[in-house]
Amino acid sequence: MSKIDEPLYVAISLDIDPDANSAVEGRHDALSSPIEYGEIRVDACKKGLQKILELLEKYDIDATLFYEARTAQMLIESGMYLPKLSERHEIACHSLKHEDFLGKVSGIPMNEKSIDESIEKAKEILVKLFGQEIKGFRAPYTRINRTVIKVLERLGFQYDSSETAILGTEWAGKPYPLEAFNSSLLELALPSFRDAKGKKMSSYLWAIFEGRRIFSEYIDAVLQAREVAQGGLFAFSIHPWHLYVDCQGNQFSNNQVRKNLENLESIFSQIKQMQGIRILRQDKYMEAWLKEKDSS
Repeated sequence: MSKIDEPLYVAISLDIDPDANSAVEGRHDALSSPIEYGEIRVDACKKGLQKILELLEKYDIDATLFYEARTAQMLIESGMYLPKLSERHEIACHSLKHEDFLGKVSGIPMNEKSIDESIEKAKEILVKLFGQEIKGFRAPYTRINRTVIKVLERLGFQYDSSETAILGTEWAGKPYPLEAFNSSLLELALPSFRDAKGKKMSSYLWAIFEGRRIFSEYIDAVLQAREVAQGGLFAFSIHPWHLYVDCQGNQFSNNQVRKNLENLESIFSQIKQMQGIRILRQDKYMEAWLKEKDSS
C-alpha cells in the first residue's frame, strides 16, 4: 500500500453504546445521562443504528462496528436481529459496560485483573452473538494505558483504534506500534485536523449532530487528507444514539433529527463519489497493509 497513486482509504466506524452514556464517580461502568436516574437506555441507539445501517446498505458501504457487549445484548433482547443486520460489517469490541478503565471520572482505576476479565468477557459475548473473529478494539472515552494494551495483546486483538493523531507530515494515517506503551500492538488512530479557520477538529461526527459543524467541513477534511495521507486510513466515528439525543440525554426535535440524517447521508454520498478515495473496513485495511508490509 505504498504506490504513489494509492488512494486515501476511508473507514466508517460506529461506537455502539448506551444512549448519552457517561462515566460515573464511584463506579466503573457507565450510565445514561442524566446519571441521577441510574438507568441504561438504548432506545436512541436502536433507532440510530437502524437508520445508519440502512444508509450503509443504500450506499453499499462496509463499516466497522465497535459494539459495547452489554448494548449488543440489550438490542438483541429488544427484538433487533443484529447478527443479520451486521453481517456485511466488521464486528469489533468497545468494552463490556463502557468502563472507565483509567478512573478519570470514577476515581477508581481498574486493575489489570479487572480490565482483563471485562474485555475477555466482552470479546466472548461478541464472538458468541456474531460468530466473527474480533480483531479490533476501541476503548471507552478513547482512553488507554499500558495495562489496557497489555490485556489486548494477551487476548489476541490485532489492533487498537483509540488514539487520536494529527494528520500531516509526521503521521499519514498508517498503522503504528504502540511503542509509548512498550507494545508492538498496532494502532489505527483516529485523525484530527484543522478547519478553514485553523480550529482543531476530530473525525467524530457528534459536532454535526449538535449543530456545531456542517457536513462540508468533514468533506473538506477528507480532501485535505487525500493530499497528505495516500495509502493511509481516515476513520470517521459515529455514536448512533447521537442522531436522536444530545450528550445530556435530551431528545432532539424532529427537525433536528431530520437534519442529522440528511447530513450523515450527504457525507456518505459525497465520499462514495470522490476520486482518489476508497471506503474500507478497518480490518480489511489492516489485512492489506500487513500483506504489503510482509511482501516488502
